[in-house]
Amino acid sequence: MFDMGFEAQVKSISDHIRPDRQCLMFSATFKSKVERLAREALNDPVRIVQGEVGEANEGIDQIVEVLPSPKAKWNWLTARLVQYVATGKVLIFVTKKVNAEILADKLKKRDFKLVLFHGDMQQHERNEHLLKFRGMTIDLLVATDVAARDLVIREVRTVINYDVARDIDTHVHRIGRTGRAGQKGTAYTLMTDADRVQAGYYVRNLESVNQEVPKPLRDLAI
Repeated sequence: MFDMGFEAQVKSISDHIRPDRQCLMFSATFKSKVERLAREALNDPVRIVQGEVGEANEGIDQIVEVLPSPKAKWNWLTARLVQYVATGKVLIFVTKKVNAEILADKLKKRDFKLVLFHGDMQQHERNEHLLKFRGMTIDLLVATDVAARDLVIREVRTVINYDVARDIDTHVHRIGRTGRAGQKGTAYTLMTDADRVQAGYYVRNLESVNQEVPKPLRDLAI
């Protein structure tokens, strides 16, 4: 909600609710703005932490692929997508709405059935597309980070970060769309030399959940 610019509205709702209310806040990550709201809205709160704050779900197999170019990302995706869709629902993340539209169009030309999900769509369109993705007809969703939080679909087996997330917290939320309710999931992150600045964060993220850090990623982080 904060990332979408609704901090003032959240605070206003909190201010207009009876003071003896019970408030519970849940998040895979706690940014400073969320910490501040918690201090303002909660009375003598108790904090319960499972694992480390901001740590990825250990039940998700994370695989980071360092590729030579953006074209190589497209080749990687099209070579594997049929296989991934055959095992369960697939969620592909990109950073921008225009990227989502372009990628969706290219995949449709390859005869993939999919739906889009981004912030420029009308609410009724997003609801309609989610219903299709939750159901039996569509197994592929191309989305921006508007789908990185609060989207719970147990059948999502694979998350593909076609574009690297803008920060590691968003990455944790993205990959958390799989591996729900005790299910296993796999998250692929496609990186190129353009993502060198963020590579170190991904090294630490993998190490924090005892997953293998591939040598190309370590080299990129140097």
